[in-house]
Amino acid sequence: MSKKKELDSIRKKIDELDAELLQMLNQRSSLAIEAGENKKEEVIYKPEREAYILRQLKKINPGPLSDKQIVNIFKEIISSCRAQEKEIDIAFLGPEGTYSDSAVKENFGSSINKTASDTIEEVFKAVSERKSDYGIVPIQNSSEGPINVTLDCLSDFNLNICGEIEMLIHHSLMGLNQALPKKGFEIHAHEQTLAQCKNWLDSYCPDVNRVSVSSNAQAAMNAEKNSEIIAIAGALAAEKYGLEIIKRNIEDYSNNTTRFISIGLQEVASTGKDKTSLLVTTKNESGALYNLLKPIQKNGLNLTHITYRPSKVDKWNYSFFFDFEGHKDDKEVKSLLEELDATDAEIKILGSYPKAEN
Repeated sequence: MSKKKELDSIRKKIDELDAELLQMLNQRSSLAIEAGENKKEEVIYKPEREAYILRQLKKINPGPLSDKQIVNIFKEIISSCRAQEKEIDIAFLGPEGTYSDSAVKENFGSSINKTASDTIEEVFKAVSERKSDYGIVPIQNSSEGPINVTLDCLSDFNLNICGEIEMLIHHSLMGLNQALPKKGFEIHAHEQTLAQCKNWLDSYCPDVNRVSVSSNAQAAMNAEKNSEIIAIAGALAAEKYGLEIIKRNIEDYSNNTTRFISIGLQEVASTGKDKTSLLVTTKNESGALYNLLKPIQKNGLNLTHITYRPSKVDKWNYSFFFDFEGHKDDKEVKSLLEELDATDAEIKILGSYPKAEN
């Protein structure tokens, strides 16, 4: 068989498979509609169910598609099928083109309605007031630490963490021209981004004025309007605002990762591979933190993160934020909560939710 005939034969098989895939996808969508009609509750988005589907697919994936590629494909399939019931509304820290915008797609797929908010607090308000079904906000960066305003909002608002997303963050230098100017320009970015790129900037742009702005997307918008401004942002911002990428991956640490959380009004059922987040406020007294950590260790729970904020109610008291593996319905977590209840600490369960899939 000639090379051309062999290629034609392969393409014919691909076309046949595409037709079969189209038919099966529509069958899946019909079943999703049928399942929605049989639900006794109005909740459209079920993080525990979607996490289960994706984990099962990874288990049975024979390749050559990677697990990550399979997850990306099926997240969009799930999003499209979910939208047959309703396109859910998601609030995120805007404007469009931020890493939070990317995290929305990473978690919910593309078949949704998005609303950009000016501040993290506005995201919480939108969900709390039911103007949006869910919100996406950053909570922690691997090199710069916690996002304090998110921690404060988790304390102030009566919302649940429904899920988490861990995203590798790659910063790019971008502007209206592909070449980096020699002089006469400013570099705009969010303050955390400037900190995450400090070594690179010190080496290649030591004397350039660095301007902190509200978001990297805002920096990209500024660069779009002024050729003397260079922005640091993600590739999505360059695409959104028509900028040329001058230099990619200028972050100081290649494994620079930001953790985002989704927030909502619902509680999430156990998946067997979960995290729980707690807010515990203690008095400023000797051994206060030890008395919180001891029962975590006693119950064999893996503490994945701890940070603190000053209490806004009583001066010199502190609120500790704990993340640990397990669901609030698990035996070990129930035991922990009972022991903490026996102390003088104030406890708020921020949510139990599926662990991020790396």
